[in-house]
Amino acid sequence: MSGLAKFFVVINLVLALFFLGVSATLFKTQKNWKDAAEDALEKHQVSVSKSEAMKKALEGTIDLSQKNVDSLSREKEQLGTQVTTLQNENGDLRKEKASLNTKVSDLESRVAQKDEHLQDKDSNIARLEDEISRLNTEAQDSATAKKVAEGLRNRALLDKEQLSQENEAINKELTALRSDFDDQKLLISRIVDSGVRLPDIGVATAPPIDGMVVGVQEGVVVLSVGKDDGVEVGYEFTIYDGNTFIGKVQVTKVLDDMAGCTILFEESGRKISDGNKASTRLTS
Repeated sequence: MSGLAKFFVVINLVLALFFLGVSATLFKTQKNWKDAAEDALEKHQVSVSKSEAMKKALEGTIDLSQKNVDSLSREKEQLGTQVTTLQNENGDLRKEKASLNTKVSDLESRVAQKDEHLQDKDSNIARLEDEISRLNTEAQDSATAKKVAEGLRNRALLDKEQLSQENEAINKELTALRSDFDDQKLLISRIVDSGVRLPDIGVATAPPIDGMVVGVQEGVVVLSVGKDDGVEVGYEFTIYDGNTFIGKVQVTKVLDDMAGCTILFEESGRKISDGNKASTRLTS
């Protein structure tokens, strides 16, 4: 049974009770039954009219309510669909949130690694700056050393040029001395051949001086001693290889720290060479 039917049943029951009540009242008061019945019928009709009007009003209200219910049902269905969609979206959002949380954790880890890398980079930069400072200092020292070396090189070149000039002069003088020496040997040979004995003349008496052969070139022997050691032109030096006699030389040119000599003679099968000892004294 619908709600509307139940409503009408209740209305009829109320009207019936009302009618019985009115009838009982009229019976007690002993009024005219006909008049009472007509009055009751008239009231009943009025009540029925009111009931009909109420029924129509209620039917309109019920129709409106039913429409509202249908509309609410549709809205409920729509809201249900929207709720399902929102729930799905909420699930997706939760998944995205979880994914974002994972990404955030990953980014935080990467940021921490970057911070460590930056700290290492700062440490490396400081170390490199110290290394650059040290290298700059070494470069400055190297530049200074280079200038000193260039100065020494230039001085050595000048010394070499000077020595070359002096060597050339010595060679020229040696050539002249050789020519003179050959002439003197020829003269001495002729005098000896004629039977005349010559005393030891023309040889300067030298103090004890010890040195070393530092060069031999084209018959010229260069010794490691010079004016600073008391060497003078004409001094004779005996040349030794260890304690072995090699030959004799005579000073023809003297510098401050070296002397140029001509070879007087060499032992048969031996040659004067660099490193040989030279002395004005005879050694056993």
